[in-house]
Amino acid sequence: MTYTVLDQAALPGYLEGLPRVMEVLGDGQDYDITEIGDGNLNFVYRVARTGDRMRSVILKQAVPYLRVAGEDWPLSRDRMIYELRASRLYSDLAPGLVPEIYHADEDMSVVVMEDLRDLRVLRYPMIEGVVFPNIGKDIGRFLGKALFKLSYLGMDSMARRDLMAQFVKNEELCKLTEDFIFTFPFVEHESNYVNPETNAHATKVFRGDPEYLKRVLYFKEQFLAKPDALLHGDLHTGALMAGPDATFVIDPEFALFGPFGFEVGKIMANFLFCYTAHYHRPGGPDYQDWLLGEVTTIWTTFNTEFLRLWGEQDESALLYPGFLEPADLEDYKADFMHRIFQDAIGFGACSLARRTVGIAGNADVRGIEDMAVRTRLEMMNIDLSYLLMMKYDSLDNIDALVAVIKDFHAARKDKVLEGLT
Repeated sequence: MTYTVLDQAALPGYLEGLPRVMEVLGDGQDYDITEIGDGNLNFVYRVARTGDRMRSVILKQAVPYLRVAGEDWPLSRDRMIYELRASRLYSDLAPGLVPEIYHADEDMSVVVMEDLRDLRVLRYPMIEGVVFPNIGKDIGRFLGKALFKLSYLGMDSMARRDLMAQFVKNEELCKLTEDFIFTFPFVEHESNYVNPETNAHATKVFRGDPEYLKRVLYFKEQFLAKPDALLHGDLHTGALMAGPDATFVIDPEFALFGPFGFEVGKIMANFLFCYTAHYHRPGGPDYQDWLLGEVTTIWTTFNTEFLRLWGEQDESALLYPGFLEPADLEDYKADFMHRIFQDAIGFGACSLARRTVGIAGNADVRGIEDMAVRTRLEMMNIDLSYLLMMKYDSLDNIDALVAVIKDFHAARKDKVLEGLT
């Protein structure tokens, strides 16, 4: 089939040629079609049988450009191939945390999948101050399983290199990450968010300190040079669907081999970003405490799950049975996890900067209409990014990180709250 962009008028005809999809949608003449999602990269639609919301699917189509920037920014549709490959792997490794795929069409860059109809994209209820009892544990379990089992610790050398070859050509989205997380926010660039006061503060704090910039460059080097494991690549609160009793990981089109700490730090930073927003959002101090508690839970659950799987692994690309005595191996593991933890802090600092001054900001703060309030919170995130980047290599555990974050907010809280409504 020749590639065409599917609009709402064309969707029914396309779907009616797919037996498994029609089995889900059932009989009838009409459809309710709604465009959903953040819309940064792709078109995403919910298609439901009119009169029966339980009969519905999600259709996602990649377009040949960066949608948030428009057709003047070309982007290969091949990213859908990598999303499908990653989704299948995650389905095997972490069942119940990835939606079922009903149809995949590489020619049309389309995937049709299970509609998680009773769940919400995590970012928006978090903005509202909704508490999810299991979210930190679910994220930590997913990270532990996926990062260990798809790494040189959980795979033999031949299988790992074969898997790397299946993702190495996802170069355009890798380049987007290199540019939009590790480069453009730290220089004057036309793609960056425009808020003169915020930009002036970023120039003063980020771009005026070569020590900070050298640390950013170190983490860009890590991202470029360390193929530790297959990463989701874009794990943030907009790539998770959640409800009271369920969490699903979605949208792994950025899947690539990269450093362990990148994946962990990126999602933790999203929770810290939301923390700042709740100086203005309705959750207030109680919700901020919950968010910081979930940052702790994400790390501790990831750490526990990763080490549990390591304890069950006899041999891998890195490990050879008996290479170290048990006590020495435990010391090695402790140092290994310590490095991931500190790397996660640094990668999180990069993510805080990117989400504040880069092209793709989080709605948590950027969605605040009052520009005076928004600017004050953006400046706070810039300062937090700076603090974490300059301290990442002196923090030894999650309690130390939480203490630094609490001290940071305690020192600025009164000034930030002054005049906020």
